[in-house]
Amino acid sequence: MSEILSISTSAYDGYDFPTLLKEISQLGASYVELAFIQGYMDPFDEDYFSEKNAKMIQGLLSDTGLSCFAFSAHMDLAAKGAVDIFEKRMVFAKTVGAKIIITNAAPRPQEKEFIQNIVALADIAKSLDMIIALENPGDGKENVVNSGETGASIIRHIASDWVKLNYDFGNVISHFFERLRPEEDFTYALPFSAHLHIKDVKSNGQGWSFVEIGKGLIDYSFILKTLASKYQQIPVSLEIPLRITRDQDASPRRAASPLPLDEIRNVLKGSLNYVKGIIENRVGTNCYA
Repeated sequence: MSEILSISTSAYDGYDFPTLLKEISQLGASYVELAFIQGYMDPFDEDYFSEKNAKMIQGLLSDTGLSCFAFSAHMDLAAKGAVDIFEKRMVFAKTVGAKIIITNAAPRPQEKEFIQNIVALADIAKSLDMIIALENPGDGKENVVNSGETGASIIRHIASDWVKLNYDFGNVISHFFERLRPEEDFTYALPFSAHLHIKDVKSNGQGWSFVEIGKGLIDYSFILKTLASKYQQIPVSLEIPLRITRDQDASPRRAASPLPLDEIRNVLKGSLNYVKGIIENRVGTNCYA
């Protein structure tokens, strides 16, 4: 597996940047994925993506010894004004050091508009030396990129070195209501993936919740061993949005209050131990302090 293993700030929804970056640094991580995802985290508007805020985050990253490799900025790329909006997010991501910017694609009925916009955005990505990574969603709604298989098809169609996939294993479970398994689907995506999201889920009878890696429905032993043997070059991020659950229709539900820091810390530490243990072939040992 790639040496770039990030922790997404989505786990710390509700906490400010000084707090969450300090927490991630103290876990021993070197990389952080900054996440700006409407409906899944604290609300924000486009004014946030300013040079002033970028410099503020740069300073915090420097203070905590972290680097930002991937930046999540999900939006509908077929929406009105999407090219201008996403370009601003791309410039912000570039300023804080990101090499990859992650987003969803667009609803399936808007595929034509999406293709027009992604072609324009690919040119911008080239000028910024940044890859746009399209993520398969988990909300159960038909998308241009529904799965690894459909994602691979759209990437072949776009045919740009600057547009790839961010395959999300956990999203497959809820998006297809457990009728499709990521263990079956991910091999389609890997040759076209610039980045991967590792998250685990379990059914709670009313939908799905996010849990420590290795304690959910996904066979990460098989997945991680495959990555370690064949796709070591693909960077990965632990994206565990603990404040979010999904209803039976897969729509997200955000808890009223942030989780306690010690609870977040324990889930992330256990997840890191599991991932490192699989890669080092010694699951269950304390391989990540």
